[in-house]
Amino acid sequence: MRSNILRTLRLATLASLVILTMQVVGVVFASEINSKIIYKTEIRGAIQPSTASHLKRMIGDAASSSRVSAILIELDTPGGMLEPTREIVSEILVSEVPVITYVSPAGARAGSAGTFIVAASHVAAMAPTTNIGAATPVGASGEDLGETIKDKVSQDAAALLRSISERRGRPSQELELTVTRARSYTSSEALASGIIDYISESQTSLLDEINGSTVVTPSGNVTLETSNLEIRTFERTMLEKFLDAVGDPNITFVLLTIGSIALTLEFIQPGILVGGFIGILAISLAFTGMGQLPVNWLALALIFGAFILFFAEAQAPGIGLYITGGIICFLVGSFLLFGDFSIPGFDRGIFGVNLWVIGIVGTTLSGSVILTLKALSEAVGKGMPSHTSAIIGSIGVVKTPLSPIGTIQVGSDLWTAEMYSDCASPAVGEFVIVKNTDGVTLSVQKQDTD
Repeated sequence: MRSNILRTLRLATLASLVILTMQVVGVVFASEINSKIIYKTEIRGAIQPSTASHLKRMIGDAASSSRVSAILIELDTPGGMLEPTREIVSEILVSEVPVITYVSPAGARAGSAGTFIVAASHVAAMAPTTNIGAATPVGASGEDLGETIKDKVSQDAAALLRSISERRGRPSQELELTVTRARSYTSSEALASGIIDYISESQTSLLDEINGSTVVTPSGNVTLETSNLEIRTFERTMLEKFLDAVGDPNITFVLLTIGSIALTLEFIQPGILVGGFIGILAISLAFTGMGQLPVNWLALALIFGAFILFFAEAQAPGIGLYITGGIICFLVGSFLLFGDFSIPGFDRGIFGVNLWVIGIVGTTLSGSVILTLKALSEAVGKGMPSHTSAIIGSIGVVKTPLSPIGTIQVGSDLWTAEMYSDCASPAVGEFVIVKNTDGVTLSVQKQDTD
């Protein structure tokens, strides 16, 4: 009897512990589900398609979660491209989750495109000693546009700011001045004119200050809950991080140059498979980066034209006319590579390739091309017909298929070769006779052919 009582007490105690544990877990789980959070992201640098993609994903994720109380964007940008800026503005305007844009830290700016993003936000705030504005449209390299074009794009930008002002109750005249007069405002001036809503020393003080205030979203009035909440950073995906990296104009420019050099060397000396692989990979990455940038296609054509001229110089070395033209095309194309009549205004400092990078790459490229051509010239007796004629009649062995151009080895030297006339093409390892020369390219036929 006593043992039965003890067993019953043990079971009752165990059951009580299980029930208590389940209740505690349930309370914690329910608290976790019901607790509010704030999504936060940082925009540092130019506004690009990857920026718009990231913000669109964040706003969509916040809208699908009942826990997200607000979205906080810390902004420091000199400006950016038109289409991504419009996409960001559109996403903010239709967001049912309040968007708070905070220009920080001290010394940061919401230049050009940043002006539109700040104005479109439900709550606009700036740290002390920051500035906003200067959204006047300019040309690809920062120069003033012609009057007709400038008037057209300025009116377009001003209309966008007016529509934002009407939606958010911000001063349309002061915002329009950022376009029509390139006006820029300090944080104090922006607050006094009504462009922004708050000046805050820190993120924490801002969230405490706006807590309990009301904003208007497409779903109606929303009372902000921002004080003492968990701030969760909304991370960029690996793809977004990759696009941000290759979207740097300097990196894209270097990749484009490396790829072009590698492919040019592959054409000059076929059979260097590593060069072809590196060239294709680098140019593929460069074009991925160009998808994030306002590309001047004429400038891109000039750069590719430069490498065509380098190839022509290698095939018919002479007084250096081709190489001189190639260097000029390369430098001009590099300077103009990234540019657009972008609204907000395009500043060369935003997307232009750094002049030091152009200088270093241009000098290195010029030196490399000259040394390569010199080496090729020496390999064929300085590239003049009177010297290369000595190799005619020599026996060589095929190293890569001549289809139609490949490589052969004559003595200890590798040569670019093609078939002489319509002779049958030899297989790799077969012997050929040099019948003629054309610059650094040999014309050959099988040794057993009369």
